[in-house]
Amino acid sequence: MKALTIQIGIFGRTNVGKSSLMNFITNQQTSIVSNMEGTTTDVVHKQMELNPLGPITLFDTAGVNDKSSLGEARIEKTKRAFDSCDVVLLMCEFNKFGIYEENVVKEANKRNTKVIIVISKTDLQEPSKEFLNKLQTYSKNILQFSNVNSNRDIFLNSLKKTLLEILPDNYIENYISLKNIVKKNDTVILVMPIDLGAPKGKIIMPQVQTLRHILDLNAASYTVQDTEYEIALKALKKLPVLVITDSQAVKTIAIKTPKNVKLTTFSIIYAADKSDIVDMAKGAAKINSLKDKDKVLIAEGCTHHASKDDIGRVKIPNWIREYTKKDLVVEYVSGQDYPKNLSKYSLIIHCGACTLNRKGMLARLDKANQLGVPITNYGMAISVFSGVMEKVLEVFPQALSAYKSMLLH
Repeated sequence: MKALTIQIGIFGRTNVGKSSLMNFITNQQTSIVSNMEGTTTDVVHKQMELNPLGPITLFDTAGVNDKSSLGEARIEKTKRAFDSCDVVLLMCEFNKFGIYEENVVKEANKRNTKVIIVISKTDLQEPSKEFLNKLQTYSKNILQFSNVNSNRDIFLNSLKKTLLEILPDNYIENYISLKNIVKKNDTVILVMPIDLGAPKGKIIMPQVQTLRHILDLNAASYTVQDTEYEIALKALKKLPVLVITDSQAVKTIAIKTPKNVKLTTFSIIYAADKSDIVDMAKGAAKINSLKDKDKVLIAEGCTHHASKDDIGRVKIPNWIREYTKKDLVVEYVSGQDYPKNLSKYSLIIHCGACTLNRKGMLARLDKANQLGVPITNYGMAISVFSGVMEKVLEVFPQALSAYKSMLLH
């Protein structure tokens, strides 16, 4: 679950030692190391446990000064990596800190991302006091590294100490919205239909993560398919405090849910955990005012081979045209291909972002907000189409208020 890890990007010039640092931290040959510039052609990821922080994901990026024939494309991918970084490890050589490094610091500061400066190749020359004082003006967090004589345990302990100082306590857990809804010993029903979109023998990531959150909250969960939902309600001695359903079953489940039981969807919980649910609710209201020839962007955080009833490529386009009765132009992007020019769209409908971390999704939300383009996600859009949006937002009062307010405009 890369999206639930602390994500640390390694940035710097070509041949500064980024790949060596990646391999040193992971204790594996994760990245190719070579004296030839431009060896790292794409962002390389590696997950590992770094206790007591827990799981982390390291990014080894291409050099920010890559002047090779493919350098521009590599640097563009490196820039995208900033959006999902919780921490930047900025590597530099002794007495070399110029415009390239300053630009990395600027990009990090734009996103309020903490920077740790790592001085590399210190076996060749120790940095001067003057150089260290200069670096202090960019970051108070400075480490020294040599692939030749650095002790791995000592370096990792220093890195962990620094990360613990700059990251808030429970950095990932701070954004679990269910902790404000579900209490110890509560019962929650999870409705998980098994359809063509469900991978054989598995359940999808939003369901896995939600189930784990409920376990962490010391609550009880009752997991059923939509066809067994009424059986689950009858089997419980006391009504559940919350029902969470797959968005595609929300209309049916809403009809069967007692009025005094709260109902929401996995995707709407993701809107709260991964982004700004109030902004997402405002975006959902835009569906009701779309006009003929408006352009709608369907954005997916991952890449996959679309099935004949794919939710993003087939169902949502059909549903939005049927609901609005408008002749809409629907376009699609997936994976890292988030358009630079969003201003041509009247609405963005994003997937649940199970493969993106919170910072990465917020970066996408911010880019849309800067251009005044409304954005929502699959689950919210489907709830609007199903006529149950106000019901599923009851557990998020601010979002519900924002949605109602936008409908009046």
